Amino acid sequence: MAFLFLPPHSVPYRHHSLLFTSKSSSLFSPLHHPGTSSGPCRCSGHPPAVQPRSLLRRQEDYVVLSSIQSAYDDDMAILKASETSASRYAGSKILVNASGNILSMYNQNCIWTDLYFDEFASLPPIIPEGPIAILGLGGGTAARILLELWPSRKLEGWEIDKTLVDIARVHLGLAALESPTSKGGFLSVHVGDALSSAASVNGSFSGIIIDLFSKGKILPQLQKPETWHELKQRLRPRGRIMVNCGGSCVECRDSQPDCDDGTWTWEDGSAARDATLYAMAHVFPQLSWRKMESKEDNYLALTGPLPDLKVWAKDVPMRLKPGVLAWLRFTQGSWIG
Repeated sequence: MAFLFLPPHSVPYRHHSLLFTSKSSSLFSPLHHPGTSSGPCRCSGHPPAVQPRSLLRRQEDYVVLSSIQSAYDDDMAILKASETSASRYAGSKILVNASGNILSMYNQNCIWTDLYFDEFASLPPIIPEGPIAILGLGGGTAARILLELWPSRKLEGWEIDKTLVDIARVHLGLAALESPTSKGGFLSVHVGDALSSAASVNGSFSGIIIDLFSKGKILPQLQKPETWHELKQRLRPRGRIMVNCGGSCVECRDSQPDCDDGTWTWEDGSAARDATLYAMAHVFPQLSWRKMESKEDNYLALTGPLPDLKVWAKDVPMRLKPGVLAWLRFTQGSWIG
């Protein structure tokens, strides 16, 4: 799980303090918290599995490029980490919201984020040719990695927040993805509800990537089998869906103080995560899953039969091989959430 810890006066939000993590334990939720102590996760009674590897503690470590008011999520901001920062985010632009989540990340010198966005780029080798949908486009982080690695692919991205899309075009390199690559691939951006019937194309999708959260929590629609029945109809034969199911803990907002002194409260995110997985399994008898392990608290799911992992691993960049080899077949008996 990735963290950004900022001084209380750093971002002009209604919240006194902001803890920024990737949208794993919740949306697009924090499982871990900053500071030197590893206070317990309130929802499970045990400390976070991973401590933050880098923190932005000093105001000189970043600048606020833009603040955004959203009708669909908490207020947001785009931060630019200093090139000289000791943080792992040095030189990156990061879209964050006041619920404590990294929504997107952009570094013009590197496509990799070391977050779950990278893992979505392993999907193309195990699906047929054809368009790939990204439901929950955000600022285009996953789309950028996909087009860099698979430049002939046609991507169709849905994002409900037009303000986010407009800002991402200016600050996060989204506009560049809308122009064809040398191999003809490109991203088509659609502003609208990713779960509506309008989020479709003629001939269906060869793959669908789903990353749908709001205010730190996975959308409740994804915890219902009927949603997955509808999504299944948008797939081509042998097509697959890869899903960010969220994580184990969601930190309640407006917590005080900046570091956990025992007063922070946490919501249990595992129930929503598990409900999503079981709703998927109701519709897709063959389902696989994996945990992000040391990187994050995210759990990912993949529809269809478990691929030959060794063959799959040969078809992805070295950086993605460990994640590919970690996929497991989902059964009620083997699920140990």
